[in-house]
Order: sequence, then C-alpha cells, then structure tokens
Amino acid sequence: MRRWGAGLFATVSTVALLSVLSPQPALAAEGTRSASASTASADSVSSADDALARRYAPRIWLQQDEFYFPAAVEPFLANTHVEAHPDNGNPNQQFLVTNQSLGCDSCTNPPFLAGQRPDPSAVPAYAEVVHRTDNGLPTNITDINYWTFFPYNNGKRVCVGWFSRWGCVGGYSTFGNHVGDWEHVTVRFVDDMPNQISMGQHDGGETFRYGSGGVALAGDQPVVYAAQGSHAMYPDARRHTYRNLPNGDSLNDDTSAGTLWDTRQALKVFAWQPVGSFTGEWAWLNYTGRWGNPKSGCFFSEAISGECVLDNGPEGPPRKSLFDPRIQPLDGEPGLVG
Repeated sequence: MRRWGAGLFATVSTVALLSVLSPQPALAAEGTRSASASTASADSVSSADDALARRYAPRIWLQQDEFYFPAAVEPFLANTHVEAHPDNGNPNQQFLVTNQSLGCDSCTNPPFLAGQRPDPSAVPAYAEVVHRTDNGLPTNITDINYWTFFPYNNGKRVCVGWFSRWGCVGGYSTFGNHVGDWEHVTVRFVDDMPNQISMGQHDGGETFRYGSGGVALAGDQPVVYAAQGSHAMYPDARRHTYRNLPNGDSLNDDTSAGTLWDTRQALKVFAWQPVGSFTGEWAWLNYTGRWGNPKSGCFFSEAISGECVLDNGPEGPPRKSLFDPRIQPLDGEPGLVG
C-alpha cells in the first residue's frame, strides 16, 4: 500500500500535490472537440458560455433536517491524503482518505465533513460547459453540468432483520455512508436555448423538458431539491422510494424546502478539456481516483442492502459519462418525463 502522509499537506499546497498525481485513464480524455479546445485553459471559458452558465444556475433546496452541507473542494483536499487500496480488480486504486480517523464506520469525527451552510455565506458549485460532438464533429447541443460537492454522504437507516407492517424484527442500522459526495444537475441547450433539465439520483436520474412544469423555475433558474443525507436531486419536495429491499424494507430519499442554496451566488465556471491538462485552480480535475475513504463494515449489511456501513468514496466528475463531450442521453432517457 502506498500512503502519502497527512503531513505532506502542511508543506505542499493542494494544487501542487494534485499536479503530480498520475491520472488514471478517463472517458473525458477520449473525446476531443477540437485542437484549440484541448489546449485551452479551463478558466478561458468564453464570456457567452460564462453568462449562460450563471443565468441558468439551479436553486437547490436542502432538506430541513440536513446536517451534511456542501463545500468547496479545497478544504476537503487539505484534510485528506492519497492512499492506494484494492478496488474491483484494481490493486492500486487511489482514495482520498481523511487525515483524521472517522472514529467508526458510521462516525464523522473530522469536523470538516459537516460542510458549510449556504445561507449565511455562499458555497461554490462547479459549472462545466460542454459543447457536444457527434463522431468528432460539432453539434448544436451544449450541456452545462452543475457539479455539487458534499464532504459526506449520510446513509440510510435500514432494518437488519425482517420488516413488516408491524415494524422491524431485528433492529435497525445505518448503511451506505461514504466520505465525499458528487451530485449534478444538467441543463441541455439546443441552439443556445434551454431544452432539458436533468438531475442525478443514485444510479439513475430524471430528465424533464425545460419549461414544461415538471421542474419549477425561479426566473430562468431551475428549482431542485437535494435529499437529506444522500443529496440526490429531485424536482419536488416529498418522500422518494428508490429501492425495495428483499427483507421488506425500502430505501427512501426525503426532500423539503429547508435551506436554500442559490448556486449562482458563488458559481465557478470552466470549459471542458481532457483530463491531465487542467492547471491552476482547476488542477484537481486531473484526479481520477475516489473522493473518500475505502469501504468497511460490509459483513452483514452488504448482503441485506447491497451496501456497506461505509461505502467507497465516489468517483469525481472526470469519471462520469456526462463529463465527456461526446453526445449522449441524459439521466432518465429514453422515456422522457414531463
């Protein structure tokens, strides 16, 4: 196992550290819009694209009982270090592991994992402008992926015995926690006009026609709801059941209009470019490992819920298909909702 100690961050800046990481192969490196696009700096996004991203930046309602809030990536990087662990056949998968111990598989002892409330001060979201290509040729479609980062994903309270209408026999436990949490909302434009709104939810998502009423608008801004703990994005405030378990229990996401996060207030906009070519404040986009600790506490829970008490940290934006410029369906397509 390779370990870069926490003390390294005391003498080397986050950007400098990430600049020496060797990115793993990523989908984003395979699709090239043009020679100029592949060599341009991420912060050289055009003024028109910048204005478009800010105009349609979503307003996100965090659930009223939310405890794990969003944050910028820099504090997270300053409180983590890179370790290599086996993962799905990769013997040297990189993980960003907390410098301070979690305390237990479901504990969150490091204070930075709570994130930052977005109502007293602005918290950044990251808007990626992607001009879609088809077989390497330009199209009239532009996607703006609004990436949101949360230092911690709180799992679900699940019955570990048999669940019936009379309750749980065997007690409850919380599964599916993980350090680091990337979510997204995508607005798709056709000929620079908003056409669709897509939001990620666990292993899937939903897509709606812009202006159809499926997603409320505040001016031009989509209004979406981040579920408590998981931060999955939904178009409304209610309970959403996304998986039924073999023991009769279910996994649910609860949304409500609790704390408003207007992502327009501190939005950071960048243009797509191949992984490995990001510099300066965007160097962290070259990292293609996992954003969090490796999984543990799997003995009982994985068989019941398909998840461990502590799951692996997630992969970041460069490992998501939406990051790549090649044309592709949005979450929930086909069978468009709305």
